Amino acid sequence: MRRASRAVRGWSQLALEVALFVALLVLLQVLAERTNRRVDLTAERALSLLPVTRNVLAEVREPLRITVFHRRGARGQYAGLLERLRAENPAVEVALYDVDRYPERARSLGVTAAGRAAIEYAGRRRVVAALPEEELAGGILGAVRGRARRLVLTTGHGERPPGGGPEGLGRLVAALDAENYRVDVVSLLDGPPPPDTEVVVVAGPQHDLLPPELEALAAYLAGGGGLVLLLDPGPLPALGALLGGLGIGLGDDMIVEPDRRVLGSEGLAAVVEQFRQGNPISHPPANPIESGVVLPSARSVDVVAERPGVEAESIARTGEGAWAVRDLDRARRGAEPSRAAHDVPGPLSVIAIAEVGPPGAEQRRGRLVVVGDADFASDAYLDVLGNRDVALNAIAWVAGEQALAGDRPAPVPEIQRPLSPLVLTETQARALLVGVAVVQPAIVLAFGLVVVWRRRRLG
Repeated sequence: MRRASRAVRGWSQLALEVALFVALLVLLQVLAERTNRRVDLTAERALSLLPVTRNVLAEVREPLRITVFHRRGARGQYAGLLERLRAENPAVEVALYDVDRYPERARSLGVTAAGRAAIEYAGRRRVVAALPEEELAGGILGAVRGRARRLVLTTGHGERPPGGGPEGLGRLVAALDAENYRVDVVSLLDGPPPPDTEVVVVAGPQHDLLPPELEALAAYLAGGGGLVLLLDPGPLPALGALLGGLGIGLGDDMIVEPDRRVLGSEGLAAVVEQFRQGNPISHPPANPIESGVVLPSARSVDVVAERPGVEAESIARTGEGAWAVRDLDRARRGAEPSRAAHDVPGPLSVIAIAEVGPPGAEQRRGRLVVVGDADFASDAYLDVLGNRDVALNAIAWVAGEQALAGDRPAPVPEIQRPLSPLVLTETQARALLVGVAVVQPAIVLAFGLVVVWRRRRLG
């Protein structure tokens, strides 16, 4: 009898434990169905959406359908990204089709090749590349907004062209196109920027702008436009006077960092890691840039005075080891900077921003970004450290496009870059030179001598 009661208690306890375990599993399943949480444990955050993509999806209020057409066997290349988009916003609907099996469906949506996505929103449709992610995000933004923002590159003064080699802006223009900008090239001598222009970029002029062009830029900025000036070292007195009227000083100098070299730069690159906290270029809300910036050939740019109706601030500075060398020829020859030669030691301001116009006015205030270098945005250097993020965030801020501010991944380079993102002090550079040029050959030589000696001895 006692054994029977003990067995009953044992079976009852087991049944209770099984019931509790099943109830726990049911509870976890219910929580999993009602709660959407994803944890990305990969080192490169490869399974997470970009901050820019999340910002874009936050603007989706109505049903948005993304239809991707792929080649046979390539479904997996797109499925993960589409699932992350759907999980981020329930209003997003996704579909994947083999373009060879459903050619009529593809043609009906305007898709003519594999790897393309048809994005439909509020009666509008855009067809874009399904990869990389930023291309798809730009397509979503275009469908949501209904039109592309117009950006103008000036020409006529030796500015960087929108293509044509390492010194051009081809990769920056491609990135802007992916983020729903329409890029045109205009001469301000033909008149002011077109009425629908939201951003004007003056990238690396070799000659100064003429008075009518400066008047057009000043009027455009005062009227609420967005202006980005990328100014390499060299005499630009007229542009300097325009900026001086806004309280921004354009240094007639070149920055060098002899004690902190970027590999391949011969000490002429400015390494920028000091950013003003909370600024909209390197620290946009919730999406700060986590790396510094390399300006391969930079001049100083700083806020030197207060002006009525202008709110200006410096947002980026070099380290203390940098110098602003007054004589550009001395800087390029690698001459030692010194106070005796009227050179100025760091830290040195290299990026300034400003808002122009009375605060609180009904009209949008003009926005200005001045960077003391144009090389950093060129094809050769755009993907070094945080250069791409700073260039695109500067344009996004002056355009009032906060959804596009944030960290972006650097794509695989299409050309060989002459600059490595490896930053070295003078001591580290010497140690690297000794290790590669002396220590390694000496080890190989010693090993060879030992082998020869042993063979002769055993001989």
